[in-house]
Amino acid sequence: MESTGNLIVIVWDYVKNDFLYLSDKFFTYFGFDPENVYREKLAYPLNRLIPVDAMIMMNGSAFVWDCVSGLPVDQRKNYKIIAEYRMRNDQNKMIRVHYQNITLELTDTGDIWLSMMLFELSPDQNMETLGTISCVDAVSGEAILTVEQVKKNLLEKILSEQEIDVLKRIANGQDTGQIAAGLGVSEKTTDQCRMEIFSKLNAADINDATALIKDVFVDSDPAQSRIVQKINPASLPERIVDLMNQTIHCWVESTGRTKADLAEESKIWRVYRDHNGWRRTQTLDKYLDIHTLPKSPRITQVLQTAYYVLKACRPPSARRDQLEAAVKRVREKQGR
Repeated sequence: MESTGNLIVIVWDYVKNDFLYLSDKFFTYFGFDPENVYREKLAYPLNRLIPVDAMIMMNGSAFVWDCVSGLPVDQRKNYKIIAEYRMRNDQNKMIRVHYQNITLELTDTGDIWLSMMLFELSPDQNMETLGTISCVDAVSGEAILTVEQVKKNLLEKILSEQEIDVLKRIANGQDTGQIAAGLGVSEKTTDQCRMEIFSKLNAADINDATALIKDVFVDSDPAQSRIVQKINPASLPERIVDLMNQTIHCWVESTGRTKADLAEESKIWRVYRDHNGWRRTQTLDKYLDIHTLPKSPRITQVLQTAYYVLKACRPPSARRDQLEAAVKRVREKQGR
């Protein structure tokens, strides 16, 4: 099977919690150190997933087994998990991986014993799109579980009803004042709720957060069911947010590295680790959304970040051109 193309095969023994078979191509193709993988087993690559994608994968996999374990034992092998997710390899390069999981054998009690996992790089190395997971009946081809069901289950497990309501309103394009008025709370409370949502979801920015709720909770009013649109940078604050987002996207696409890597290497933004060990860029993140942008933004700091990325990402590209244009728009609004 793996003799064709770049398909990587792993056979995993759930009883022994170890590899029954691991293709050597796994290391060279994805960029992992064999010593790390053999020492930590599947936990090592799983811990390299982008946090929000890891949440989707873990919640989706658990949800799949909850569904499948209720089937008659002779039908429990008749399903296939299909997923895509973003991760960092040992060179801290961001890659997007396509993944399939097929159950080969069950134990006498009907639990999974052996599973075959098929990996390859996704043809579309888009780092702005969330990871996905779904499950189909391998015999009939019918969907057992969709990514929309996974996201809905994930949101309901992690967020309160009020936080889901706030996220829906953000996705529908409401600003802080509109959300506060709709909920009958202060704008300060709304902003605190917004930051708590992003923290719980491990979302890198507003687009990651609203992508989680897209197509999950549909409003009855079609006019209110749109996802937040890209900012049309007219005012200086809007241009600052647009520039910061363009800067992050250019960095990720050009270097394959993360927003936290940029903050650490440039030494322009503070980076800290949360209780799970994930690197956070709380101050930088405020500049990625017009609703959390400080009232007195540090424009010089934003421009310095853009210049740092332009210097690091020298090869001409459409994304670099967009970043240069965003810098020019901010400087024009400053009157420089």
